[in-house]
Amino acid sequence: MIEKFVRNAEGAGFHVHRGEPREIADAGSSWAPYGLADTGSSVLAASPEEPRASSLLPAVHVSLLSEDRLLPGLRRGRRRPVERAGDPLSGPSRSADIEQLLAVGVHGPGRVHVVLLPRPSPGAEAGSDVSDDR
Repeated sequence: MIEKFVRNAEGAGFHVHRGEPREIADAGSSWAPYGLADTGSSVLAASPEEPRASSLLPAVHVSLLSEDRLLPGLRRGRRRPVERAGDPLSGPSRSADIEQLLAVGVHGPGRVHVVLLPRPSPGAEAGSDVSDDR
């Protein structure tokens, strides 16, 4: 599922990194509570700790996503439905409203990075209740 997420995220325009996040100048960052493998999306949830401005205002956004928080896709009936967790982000914002010319970064960041962090070691507490079908 990790490779499917990476393939689809890169296809959507994300820059995907594995391991520890590196410094990216003038970037906003936020933790993604979930990632969706079938679309390569990271799900962002606005809260006082994760303000929406950190993902929308900077020209570059870095989404931090733990590998154990990847789901195959949006499915109803989960213990923690993704629909209630936030909004999926599938690459840089795009618009072709003006003369049907594609512009990137119009309503948000022009570049989006996802940093996939390794799964916690066995026995560590980090949301292992998310998905049993890895």
